[in-house]
Amino acid sequence: MAYEKKIPVDLDCPLRLTMSLIESKWKSCILDELRSGEPLRPSEIHKRLPEATPRVLDIQLKEMVEDGLVAKTIYPELPPRSEYKITDLGMSLIPIIDQMLSWGREHFDIFERKYGKRK
Repeated sequence: MAYEKKIPVDLDCPLRLTMSLIESKWKSCILDELRSGEPLRPSEIHKRLPEATPRVLDIQLKEMVEDGLVAKTIYPELPPRSEYKITDLGMSLIPIIDQMLSWGREHFDIFERKYGKRK
């Protein structure tokens, strides 16, 4: 059974529509990891984002495939192998992610005050 949102997406608000695609904690990070265009296996994505549980990453990758941000290729081998690759639609979000990265770097002091210094 797939997760169904309790509150429907507001089709009249472009901001909410965009956020509905990247609102979860790891989707922007996944797109950032896939930005080079090189396909990555699920285990490679898990290694690059170790703070995220594999289950959560798998769920978010599945949603991103359903939304057309990422393409999944399954190779008919034994054992089966799959890879994820960013789509043109996913690439169209990269400038937004770049702006978010820039903003985070510019305002890093806010996060230091809130969360403390890096270890």
